[in-house]
Amino acid sequence: MTQSGAHPCGPLATVVTRYYRNIDRRDVAAALACFAEDAIYRRPGYAAFVGLSAISEFYNGGRVISVGSHDLESIIEDTDTVAVRGNFHGTSHDGGPLAVRFADFWRFSGLVAVERDTYFDVAAV
Repeated sequence: MTQSGAHPCGPLATVVTRYYRNIDRRDVAAALACFAEDAIYRRPGYAAFVGLSAISEFYNGGRVISVGSHDLESIIEDTDTVAVRGNFHGTSHDGGPLAVRFADFWRFSGLVAVERDTYFDVAAV
């Protein structure tokens, strides 16, 4: 993960930043440690992943990304929410290049993520 400049890093932003660092290192177990057992993850093109086991199944077998890195442009933290905007560059499992702008919205209970919504900047229908 690269970062374009300094970001405000309160406790929730630190959890989220650690998630991206771990996922970029392909340490799925460490990355998913921030999710509650009953967390919900919504991602374009998929039904919502409900529960940590469903999120884990996606990352360990359903994700089209083989390897890549997140460049975080901005992180905004509120009481129980973190918003992230950035770019992702990587390679798919079939060897094709991937490059996309993204935004993530995380909601927390304490320091544990209970909800995450990802949006990609792709051509509209």
